[in-house]
Amino acid sequence: MEPAGGRVAFAYDRMRYHPPEVSGRIATAITAPVEARFRDPHFLELGVGTGRIGVPVLARGYRFTAVDTDPAMLSVFRYKIAGVARKVRLVQADARELPFEKGSFHAVISVHLWHLIPDWQRALLEALRVLAPGGYLFEGWDESVGESEDCRIQERWRAILAEMGFELVRGRHQARLAEVERALTKLGLKPETAVVAEWTEERTPRQSLEAIAERLYSYTRQVPPELYLRSLRELFAWVEAHYRDLDRPYPIRWRFLIRRTER
Repeated sequence: MEPAGGRVAFAYDRMRYHPPEVSGRIATAITAPVEARFRDPHFLELGVGTGRIGVPVLARGYRFTAVDTDPAMLSVFRYKIAGVARKVRLVQADARELPFEKGSFHAVISVHLWHLIPDWQRALLEALRVLAPGGYLFEGWDESVGESEDCRIQERWRAILAEMGFELVRGRHQARLAEVERALTKLGLKPETAVVAEWTEERTPRQSLEAIAERLYSYTRQVPPELYLRSLRELFAWVEAHYRDLDRPYPIRWRFLIRRTER
């Protein structure tokens, strides 16, 4: 995954957020089983990004190590934790080669990460290597529920690219989650998945355009730069023609799932 750059990192942080009550439910679902089993637990998050999962966890006073390959993402994360950084360690590293000893952590968190790593098997084995016996691997992901105007705009962009002769492939994230689950099962582990939060987000057509223009979704990075610019011009024109007010919000229903695997 290529580094995002400071501007994109801040855009990512602004667009891909969770409401406070949702962040609280996610943090509880992650920390409660670990706290019940270990005294003074130490959490590791792989691909921490700007910290939308990590910040609510470390704000509860736990030891927390954050790993990401992108210095811009880590910079935004560092800025956000300026007042609660005493028990936090930030490490720029590759999830496939973690610079930690075996069994160093009581929980490893991975949210929207596996599909970004071609040889994800190495990253998964590294996550299990640094996990202490009895510890937990937590995989999390957002999932939209039903149709929305945001989906309509994304589908229109896909159609524009198709007209230009480029096939945009989506769904890699869900496919990879299924692969990882099969790999965990083959290792004799028993992953369990649960919905831990549901909410509705208000988003505008302008924000939907921004998310695509800033390449905030991993699938957008398939598109070559020149074709990207051409297709965006057509998409902007289509959105302006179909929405009278680009700042009038519409609802998107979301849920957050966590797959928990005991080591």
